Amino acid sequence: ELEASVIAAAQGLINVLTQNIQQHHTPAQQNPVQSHEHQNRQQAQPTKQNVQEEMARSFPGFFTKRKGKNRFSPLQATPGKPKVCKIFSVYVYLVNKGCTSTPSAAEELELSQAGLGKRSLTLTDDMSHAMVNKILIEEYPKMEGVEGWLFYKASGAYHFQTPFILMVQVHQHSKFFLSLSVYAGGHGRRKFLAIPPDVDGYTGRLIRGVSGAGKTTMYIVPLQQDLDLTPLPSDATEFQKMPKAACQVCKENMPLHILALHVEDCMESAADDDEDWQSEVQVLSVTNSPLVHLDKESRDCGQDRKECPICCGCFPSDEIVLHASLCGESLQDTLNYSADSCVLREGSLSMADMSSDYDVLQWLAGQVDASKDFKICITRDNLFQRGLIQWQRQKKGSPVNKLNVTFIGEAGIDTGALSKEFLTEMMHGIERRLFEGSGKKGKSPVYSICDLENGFYRTAGEVFSVSLAQGGPAPCFFRNWCYQFLTTGDFDALQLTKDDVDDLEYALLIERVEAATDLTQFTDEIVSCGYTGLLKLDQKDTASRVIVLHATMRLTPMLQQIRNGMKVYNLLDVIGKHQTLCSNLFVPKEDDDRPDADYIMSILVPELSEKGSPRQARENAIINFLQDFLQDLEITGLT
Repeated sequence: ELEASVIAAAQGLINVLTQNIQQHHTPAQQNPVQSHEHQNRQQAQPTKQNVQEEMARSFPGFFTKRKGKNRFSPLQATPGKPKVCKIFSVYVYLVNKGCTSTPSAAEELELSQAGLGKRSLTLTDDMSHAMVNKILIEEYPKMEGVEGWLFYKASGAYHFQTPFILMVQVHQHSKFFLSLSVYAGGHGRRKFLAIPPDVDGYTGRLIRGVSGAGKTTMYIVPLQQDLDLTPLPSDATEFQKMPKAACQVCKENMPLHILALHVEDCMESAADDDEDWQSEVQVLSVTNSPLVHLDKESRDCGQDRKECPICCGCFPSDEIVLHASLCGESLQDTLNYSADSCVLREGSLSMADMSSDYDVLQWLAGQVDASKDFKICITRDNLFQRGLIQWQRQKKGSPVNKLNVTFIGEAGIDTGALSKEFLTEMMHGIERRLFEGSGKKGKSPVYSICDLENGFYRTAGEVFSVSLAQGGPAPCFFRNWCYQFLTTGDFDALQLTKDDVDDLEYALLIERVEAATDLTQFTDEIVSCGYTGLLKLDQKDTASRVIVLHATMRLTPMLQQIRNGMKVYNLLDVIGKHQTLCSNLFVPKEDDDRPDADYIMSILVPELSEKGSPRQARENAIINFLQDFLQDLEITGLT
């Protein structure tokens, strides 16, 4: 009220002074001496301008416009606008423990299911470290109680783990090689760069600057604790904002990344329930079978019980209909089961009683688990390469189960023929792609680190076991020393010669060393094989032996991976106990290279007369006579 009264008094005073000034400047009477022009000029001057000048002289603080500092009274001052803080959004990512690189795709799903992972936060520049920490705990309840954490961001460089040497030949006919160090195993992961906090900690202004106003993801790494990775329930507070979907089996609504983990368990539980239901039906059938009710024949059926004409058992009247529908089938199933069990017991063969390779195949066939199918769905295009990949990706079954093959785009049910065709193509592809050599005395594995890293040799060992157990072709293309290593796993007991080297580069090097008069021209090649002695002519045999050992010993990782794959159906144990018995399944026989009657007839390309003519019939008779003549010579031993 005091301020209002003062302002009103001041305004009243100003109004009175303004009126007095206007009356003072108004002329009372006209001066006759003044000329007509002077009167017009005086009347033309604006009265308002004079009033403003007088007021400015009397009250300079109110009516004078000055630049710079405001001279108005505090009562006349207008309040300023409030300061506006900048709002920005930033993505943060919480990991479960201290690490040096960004998580992989599999780790991201695991972190997300545990309530960690990526979140979007809305921050302002004026936020303190305590406010930022509070917001993080609200988004990640598992951060409550974490003693110390730091912000990181991903660098532009990828994180590599395993180095290996890649030898590149400079020219096709050149002896020079270029050695390159290649790193693998990073899987697209990038290194972390630590973001040091300010004196006040991680403030909103600092986060906005280092994240490029929210364009860069910030990673939260705990320094002393490891957060729990147990998947959270679908109704956890961390998943309230996430999109949800309903499971088609149990109809439960849950987040998408939890649904990915739930579907597999839900389907397995549903399958277990089906198996339990089937077992209950089997128990009911067996309970109602004649084998169980034979002891009830002596009982007398009462008025409310009736006798089954099949099993001669007495059952209540309201249950006899259900029993009759199961009794006949259960009888047949019981008889079939008993007959099959008898055959199985009569034909069973232990591992110690094997006397031929046929016994080995029969024993392996008995190890197949037919309770599930190992399903392979594949196209015929690039069948071998796609077959290896699809073989490794199957999760619902394993190679110990019955193989079931489906060719995409072709109608048909696999009753054994499609599986044998698939195994035949896979065996041919393995021999052509993963092995090298002439083939007459067997082949050796190709030295391929890439195929070893992809696990193709282990898959090849599994294919060998499945093919032998389920009617496919045998892998009869191994070198004898390779088969010996598969049976024992011991490289020291092998007796190797230069004929066992299938790598063309090392085979030619051995020939050049044996024919050389000066070994110094092969110094680099011999030393790279591990030779450390003097290069003299009397050391040719030693140098050749070193090359043979180097060319064969470097293949042991591939053979060891094949051994791991052959553990399916316990095939590795079988060939270990019956080494000589199983050699025909892996090592080709050393046939006589001399031409025989069949060889001569196979290379003949006769030019016959028109089909159906008398001349063509006589020519066929001559060919048959020649074949009989050659075979008779072989039988009599005249050739």
